[in-house]
Amino acid sequence: MMRISLAAMLCLAAISAAHAQAPKGSILPGASSGGPISIDAGKLDYLDKEQKLVYSGGVTAKQGGSIMKASSVTIFMAQEAVKSGGPAATSPDSGAGQIRRMEAAGPVMICSQDQVGTGDRGFYERASNKVHLIGKVTLTRGPNVQKCDELIYDLSANRATCIGNVVALLVPGSQEPAKGGSCGR
Repeated sequence: MMRISLAAMLCLAAISAAHAQAPKGSILPGASSGGPISIDAGKLDYLDKEQKLVYSGGVTAKQGGSIMKASSVTIFMAQEAVKSGGPAATSPDSGAGQIRRMEAAGPVMICSQDQVGTGDRGFYERASNKVHLIGKVTLTRGPNVQKCDELIYDLSANRATCIGNVVALLVPGSQEPAKGGSCGR
């Protein structure tokens, strides 16, 4: 019984450490840089050896004014801290708790300011600082709609690129976003 309790406590400590530090920069389009990430889900599995957190059961992640909803989200933590070991691995600047990659299984919806992007799946890669939505992608801003196979959003440049089978509906003079909430905030 003591062994199970100790293992549970270590798992909770590792999860807490993983959430203690927000990643450098935003991971959701339109989010404030370095803001905390709040995640609500039905279940969390923490895989210590892989430094991986798997959220499932209807996941909602929020960072600043941006929201992402998905069936499941897998977060891969940076491995630098795991490999280095020792006291330096837990220092604030060591990379402990840094998100390296995040994968979302769909349907996926990302809401940011007055834009909504949807797709079958998505991922974020810290090295490139880009968010990808893949499969039956729709990007809406008010009455304007873009559809494509893949949307790549560069968080550094605040630029979206639609690739493959691009179809657009652009309403002239429609600078105001549509009224009503599409994010379900």
